[in-house]
This record gives sequence, C-alpha cells and structure tokens, in this order.
Amino acid sequence: MTAYQQAFAGYRVPSGLGTGYDPKMPLSPHFRLKEFTKSPTARKYDLMNIPREEAEIANLRALSEKVLEPVRALFGRYVIITSGFRCATLNRLVGGAVTSQHLYGEAADFIIRGVPTFDAATAIAGTDIPFDQLIYETRARGGQVMEWIHISHRRLGPNRGEVLSIRKTEHEREVFTGNVVASNRQPDSADCDSGTAHV
Repeated sequence: MTAYQQAFAGYRVPSGLGTGYDPKMPLSPHFRLKEFTKSPTARKYDLMNIPREEAEIANLRALSEKVLEPVRALFGRYVIITSGFRCATLNRLVGGAVTSQHLYGEAADFIIRGVPTFDAATAIAGTDIPFDQLIYETRARGGQVMEWIHISHRRLGPNRGEVLSIRKTEHEREVFTGNVVASNRQPDSADCDSGTAHV
C-alpha cells in the first residue's frame, strides 16, 4: 500500500459495504441519493463518498425539496447534478473549500438540460427560492470554458440569498457579488464530477 493509499485508507470502499446505504433512496419526487454521491474522482480513488450522518441526509432532503424541486419546476426540465455531497477526502481532491457546504449535504452544482447556464442562473436569482448561496461559476482552461451553477440551502437557516459569480482561469480568479455576471467566452459544457439526469 502506498503512502497516499494509507493516508486515505479510512475513506476507501470496504470489500463488503454492508452499511445499509441505499443509493436509490428518494430525497424528493425527482431526486435520489445516488445523484448526489456519484463522482468520477471518488470512483478513481475508490472513495466511499456517502453521507455518514443522519443530519447530512436531512440536509440533502431539504436541499432537494426546498431548492432543487422548485428549480426543476421553474424550467420544466431535468436538473443534472454535477457535484453534490462530498466526503472530506473527495472535497480535498477536487480543490473544494475547507468550509464547503458540499461537506454537509447543503450544496449541489448543476446544469439544466437545454437551458443556457447563464440564463438559468439569472432566472433563479430572480425567484423567491430559499437558497443560501447561488453562484454562477465559469472556468477557462486549455481553450475551453466550462460553466455550472452552485446552489446551497441551510436546513436550519438562516438562508442569505447571496448571489455571486466566479470566473476562474489558469492564472486568476475573479469574484462578483450581488448579481450574475456573464463569462467573456463561449462555454463548452459543465465540468461534471458527478451526477445523472433524473428519470
């Protein structure tokens, strides 16, 4: 076993899961737990990226019911989660903030099938959906621009209704507060770390 594997051994998938984890667990009418836990990075490193606390499941349920279901209803289209719940190791591997709400099941990154991401973020920002943060994020790398929406919800409140835009390049990071700011470049697709379309 390498030093890297030893360092993260506590988060590796055991040979027999046996935890009672049900990836098909419904969190709301159109969202299931597996949509929030799937991750190519977790799969690559054999991480068991699943909620370990009842509070994390309750947070994911509140996020689904109070925020993502209204977003889905607003557009009448599938919401595709690209990153949802993250265990601590996964959060480090993908470069997430140490205070990320993804760690607690309070946040999801997503795109909406058939709706330009900037337009979706602008529309959501103008609603009374009780989000804590709405962030329109773009990342330019290797001549491509990827974009997605980050949205969070605090089950126990308060929810700030904060709107941000973040533009990242290989060399800089710009943050705009108070509104959704368009990227200067044409986006290609969302940077999917996890998620599937709803059925």
